[in-house]
Amino acid sequence: MRSSLSLPGALNSAAADERAVADLLALAPAERRGSLAANLLAFCGLLRASGIEVALGRSLEAARALEYIDLGSREEVRAALAATLLADAGQRPLFDALFGVFWSLVMPPPATLPPAAAAGGTRRVEGPQVRQERRALSGDVYGGDSAPQPQGRPESYSDADVLTTRDFSTLHGTELQQVRHLVRMVAHQLSTAVSRRNRAHRLGDVLDLRRSLRTAARAGGELRELARLKRRERRTDVVLLADVSGSMDVYSQFLVQFVYGLQQELRGVSTFVFSTRLHEVTAMLRVRSFDAALRLLSQQVTGWSGGTQIGASLAEFNRRFARERIHRNTVVIIISDGWDRGEVERVGLEMAMLARRAKRVIWLNPLLGQDGYQPLTKGMAAALPFCDDFMPVHNVDSLARFGRHLLAVSG
Repeated sequence: MRSSLSLPGALNSAAADERAVADLLALAPAERRGSLAANLLAFCGLLRASGIEVALGRSLEAARALEYIDLGSREEVRAALAATLLADAGQRPLFDALFGVFWSLVMPPPATLPPAAAAGGTRRVEGPQVRQERRALSGDVYGGDSAPQPQGRPESYSDADVLTTRDFSTLHGTELQQVRHLVRMVAHQLSTAVSRRNRAHRLGDVLDLRRSLRTAARAGGELRELARLKRRERRTDVVLLADVSGSMDVYSQFLVQFVYGLQQELRGVSTFVFSTRLHEVTAMLRVRSFDAALRLLSQQVTGWSGGTQIGASLAEFNRRFARERIHRNTVVIIISDGWDRGEVERVGLEMAMLARRAKRVIWLNPLLGQDGYQPLTKGMAAALPFCDDFMPVHNVDSLARFGRHLLAVSG
């Protein structure tokens, strides 16, 4: 077992501090590159090595606290971490010194770090608490699964960042799995952001941790009063109509993944897919595994990758579901390239009926992301006059832009 670093006595020497911190971080260089969660984990390890006890529950509280503050403000970060990690106020001077050393340290690229043996130590075997802490923190902050807002390029994308601008149709090999993960992340962020729409209220039943920590930062890190929120009573429902015909094949796997991510977290979403016929798949996308959802879809949805009859499918939706599912606070989202082999005139008629009922109609077209694209197909031309928004969905960035737009129009 690696012995504790004797940092309290070394705090007078900045060089010694830097060497001590570097020695600690060199044990796990891969986990801290480009990840706030990994750096928080390493900081908790530094505190423990310096004699400050940090329980697992406190490190998880710290991770959640960082979601609610301005990460660009050093003092807010310091106050949030002190409020959540410290059990003994007498350890605050040591905490402040360690915070200054750790979060100011500029580490060299991982390839230049000396191996643990060269530093005179051996690789530490992680105990149960550290392993559990690492699993809990990874992906949970700074663009992870519970981040409050969708971002076009979340920081945790790191090396996959370049893939966010790639058209889905150009991906191959391992890129496919990476982008599926990014699509799931964007969907998670969007659904979480929509579900957290609250307003400040003195008697609210939801804790406003962000505002509480801002107040604590102004009071030197001491939490004296908890701010509260009250959930808004009005809810915007979403109806998704996704084209799964043959012309959409190359995009369908990513768009279905996105829809699945929304349905897992967000209430008030009804999902339908169509080609030559309309199928409601809301219940199928509620299962816990995306692979299981795909199996259900392949077994129960007829006409997948077949022809396209947009007008007939919209007519079936209007006849069977519109009265129940669409009201003045409903946003209707149609995902299609606009190719229609049916009666084109019917597309305009059914779109007009949707537009009269819904709060907003958004049409997402993957072809719109291609240079020089013009909506000249008869189906697309017939639908456009009844759309409030016409947006591309050909890559991860475009999905994130759509997410921000949906937040803006559904408030």
